[in-house]
Order: sequence, then structure tokens, then C-alpha cells
Amino acid sequence: MATTIQPPKFFSLRDNYALFRPVAELTLDETVELIDNAVFYCRENEITGLLVDVTEVTGFPSPSVSERFWFISKWAETAGGKVAISMVARAEMITPDKIGITIATNRGLRSDVFTDEAEAIKWLQTECE
Repeated sequence: MATTIQPPKFFSLRDNYALFRPVAELTLDETVELIDNAVFYCRENEITGLLVDVTEVTGFPSPSVSERFWFISKWAETAGGKVAISMVARAEMITPDKIGITIATNRGLRSDVFTDEAEAIKWLQTECE
């Protein structure tokens, strides 16, 4: 049964997925926590797809591999296999080998990352059919 918690700030519903588009200067920890809250809200409200657009988040450099491992593992646990995450990020925030996607897959999280929002939406809609 869906809970009555309020949706997070920067959160909106689309036809068949949720959009989380924070616009702020934040630390990496703050960003991770905001995204985790959005994933939790989706899981609790049976929303199976989440588009996270972090192109307007500033305040920290591209995360290290160990930082990626930490936050992707956290999101995978929160998603509990019930929420697919498609992320839109600036090119400099994405590693050439997309190591974060490998980490996500190994943790049971359906996820991908893109620089183009249309591609991210297309992937997410395919995952949530």
C-alpha cells in the first residue's frame, strides 16, 4: 500500500516514471542523500522508474570509484530491486567505462547513465514496460 509521505523537493511525476531534477550547489553527500530519498519515495509508492537529472547540481568534482561504489550500493539497497534509475549527468561526471553501471548491475540495480535526457527517458521507458 502506498505511503502518505510527501514527495521530495525537485520531484515530479510523468506519465510512467518519476523525475528528480535538483538544481543547487551541494556536497556529494547531500546529493547522494537527496537521490536516495527520491528512490525511497518511488519504492514506497510503487513507482518503478526514476529519471535523475543531476546536470544542474554543482559543488563537487567527479566522484572517485570508491565514492561511486558507496552511493550506488546505497541506492541499490534502497531500490530493493523495485526501482530502475536512469541518470542524466554532465559528461565530465561519467567515467568512460561507466564503472558505476557495472557496480549497479552487480548490486541488483537496473541503472544507466546518459548525457542526453531523451536517451535516458527512452532507456527508462524500455526498462519499465
